[in-house]
Amino acid sequence: MTLTGLVLDKGFRNNVEHAQRENLRTQIYTLLATAELDENNKLYLPEDITEPRLNLPESTLHARVMADDKKTVWRSKSMLSKNIGFPKNIIIGELIFSDFKHNGSTYTLLNFATQWISDDGEQTYIFQISENKNVFNSQIVLFRKNLWGWLAGVSIILIIIQTIILRWGLKPLRHVAEELIRIEEGKAKKLSDDYPKEITPLTNNLNQLLDSSQQQLTRYRDALGNMAHSLKTPIAVLQGIINTTSNKEKEVALEQLATINNIVEFQLQRAATVGRLQLLDAIALHPTTQKIINTLNKVHKDKNINVQIDIADELMVKMDQGDLYELLGNLLENAYKWCNSKVAISAIQLNEEVQISIEDNGPGIDKNEQERILLRGQRADQNTPGHGLGLAMVNNILLLYKAEMKISDSPLGGTKIIIKI
Repeated sequence: MTLTGLVLDKGFRNNVEHAQRENLRTQIYTLLATAELDENNKLYLPEDITEPRLNLPESTLHARVMADDKKTVWRSKSMLSKNIGFPKNIIIGELIFSDFKHNGSTYTLLNFATQWISDDGEQTYIFQISENKNVFNSQIVLFRKNLWGWLAGVSIILIIIQTIILRWGLKPLRHVAEELIRIEEGKAKKLSDDYPKEITPLTNNLNQLLDSSQQQLTRYRDALGNMAHSLKTPIAVLQGIINTTSNKEKEVALEQLATINNIVEFQLQRAATVGRLQLLDAIALHPTTQKIINTLNKVHKDKNINVQIDIADELMVKMDQGDLYELLGNLLENAYKWCNSKVAISAIQLNEEVQISIEDNGPGIDKNEQERILLRGQRADQNTPGHGLGLAMVNNILLLYKAEMKISDSPLGGTKIIIKI
């Protein structure tokens, strides 16, 4: 659009200058037609010319005729207060254009030299006519103002039209993006079928990818479950065989067998964790927590533990359901095991993260032990039954989900574990 404006501006300016020069050329020819020799063989022009502007003192058009000895033969009434220089180079029969300045104004000057033949011989006369360029410059300025105004208006209209077309054309893609966000948030399972035929292959392929990913995940976890059951049966058989051996050998064998069993369970659980997938369903945190609490209350009913749950019903966490059960189950199991009489669990939404806090009023964990117990096989108390795999499994799940866990002292007197996921 800018290039178009520059081309039009240059074209208009050239046309104005051409029109001005054509007008001056016409005025020269008019003066030549009016001029004649008198009885003394002197060039004569009437005082009043047919061009009205030459007869007005304050006109923008001026003319005069000079002899080759630089004497003025005739000049128009509009020439009274103007001064035009004598041309330096005179070429008979040639129109010579030039510009000059006078009193701060610019003029276009046309010189034309001609020879008149009389009884006295040849005499050279120079016809000069000039015109103030302010009028034409004003026309150019006005044209530029109108031109750029219209071009600016057309540009704005074109931008608006283009924006509307782009928004209309890209609306299906925005709809795809919105539906993908709904799938990420767990509010939908796949893309809808209401799309233009141009992007239907894209949406169909995305739906096939979603279905394939879900089916592959299901087959993978089913295979892991079958593997776990398959391994437990031989181990149980080995335990039965060991029972028939001597007590000393039995203790060693049972210890090694228990180690093998725990390692297998840990590796299977580790492999079965889904990790952070963008297309996981969002799960309500409160019902899952309540189910785990109900189970632990039955297991530890002899301790008569007071449990406080502070989780909003609408709070959702985007995790695989099995991973969430494994995470909360291990942490709450430890809280139940170590507490004296009280366990508290709370959760809040922090921007895009969910912060879960689990506290107890047990003996707590020494600061030097807080990082060490996250390692597989490490326990804060070696005398407490267990193989130290619980918190290590928690740590493994958190790594897969790019989450973090902090261990600190609780106001209840025991340990406080904070998870951001």
